[in-house]
Amino acid sequence: MSFSVISAFLVFTIITAFTPGPNNILALSAGIRCGFKKSAPLLTGICAGFFCMMFLCCVLVFSLSSLSVQFIAIMKYIGCLYIIWLAWKVAMAKPAEKENSNAKIGFATGFILQFVNIKIVIYGMTAYSGFVLPYHESILALLAAMCVLTVIGSAGTVVWALAGSILQRFFHRYARLSNAVMGVMLLACVIPLVFDF
Repeated sequence: MSFSVISAFLVFTIITAFTPGPNNILALSAGIRCGFKKSAPLLTGICAGFFCMMFLCCVLVFSLSSLSVQFIAIMKYIGCLYIIWLAWKVAMAKPAEKENSNAKIGFATGFILQFVNIKIVIYGMTAYSGFVLPYHESILALLAAMCVLTVIGSAGTVVWALAGSILQRFFHRYARLSNAVMGVMLLACVIPLVFDF
């Protein structure tokens, strides 16, 4: 795997992990309402569920790629389209509003959320089919990618919980600029996937 593909993989995973989504918004809300320590069970559930979903995505992508050589090429371009769509959504996103949810937060809430969170399913499928399988088909490479995806994805959620209201104020103040920069960076991730360099 070339340096440009590894760089694009890391940019894609970091931006996807740190942009708003169900996990991050729930973690932000929990951090604001309960503080970081009391949010720990929720964060643990999110991280455990995230790992399970990355494993399931890995098995699914690897299984489908074994059945069809063309699957990887098709998924690679679907992944590129998803990244372009995500770049547009990120660049055009409006500032997140403060969430005042009174839902009980705990391990089960975070864990179960992962099985209905389409953002991380697409995140995993895109990463494996676009950045890993076209270059490495070994189980070791897939397991390494699974660990990297889980660590970066979980880090994004933990950062949102830690930052709480500070991060929320930042996004309100600099929302247009930060969203535009992240959108352009996501678009740049498509280049090495399309041109294979």
